[in-house]
Amino acid sequence: MKINYKVMASIPIILTIISAVFVYAHGLKESIDVSGGTEITITSPNNVDIIKLKNMLPNGVKVKKSQSASGTFVIIDAGKNTDVSQIEITLKKFFGVNDLNELQYSQKQIGASLSEKFWRDGFKAVGFAFLFMAIVVYLVFRTPIPSAAVILAAVSDIIIAVGCMSLFGIPISTATVAALLMLIGYSVDTDIMLTTRVLKRRLGSLDERIKSSMKTGITMSITTIVAMFVLYLVVSYIVPAASLLKNISAVILFGLIADLMTTWMTNAGILRYYVSEYKGRK
Repeated sequence: MKINYKVMASIPIILTIISAVFVYAHGLKESIDVSGGTEITITSPNNVDIIKLKNMLPNGVKVKKSQSASGTFVIIDAGKNTDVSQIEITLKKFFGVNDLNELQYSQKQIGASLSEKFWRDGFKAVGFAFLFMAIVVYLVFRTPIPSAAVILAAVSDIIIAVGCMSLFGIPISTATVAALLMLIGYSVDTDIMLTTRVLKRRLGSLDERIKSSMKTGITMSITTIVAMFVLYLVVSYIVPAASLLKNISAVILFGLIADLMTTWMTNAGILRYYVSEYKGRK
């Protein structure tokens, strides 16, 4: 049975639209370095009861326990509208001290101005990344349709990854924005390899060039997917203190899985149309 490449090419585009609508409707969780607020870190005994502590703290305050080679830490995240003094009173009572300085205690506050700067600079970073990527891709291929296909694939990877972040509750933060920027590089790598082999090589038929590119590209992607999955498992079960690495690996995993579809279904379909139909009519 012959596969309709136009239908195949449209599937990732539909997933991209669904992801964008879901993010718009559901929103994204924001980490404290984005939304602003207070983060308190306390060195604690290994058997500290964080459930009891959480029940004593005001609603909306997040509490987690993190273990590393240097000890066990209780990390408390409070929103910018939370009364920090009330949290400090509760912590004194819970740990049985008169002054929090008796504990190995640190407090980090992030104001609203810094969180606004994050969004402004984050959008600038992503925007400039796409702008320079579009310029370089067009200079390489000098044809609008294949160049647009490369950019479309990268945009789709980012949107689908952000949609998965919204679905699974992964917060937007400086670390996950860095992961999204890394995805642009991964996406462009496979898409430029495919486009170069299809347009610049003359050996073999169109299908043979696409299959050769697919073999190389999928091998590259699967290797990175396995590496990110192993990193995710290691951080989840062996080094839970490195939660930022867990979020980064999850975002890259989402993007790479999306890239398998956008490159080998959408971009390959657009190139097939460009070479076999569009150029044939000119």
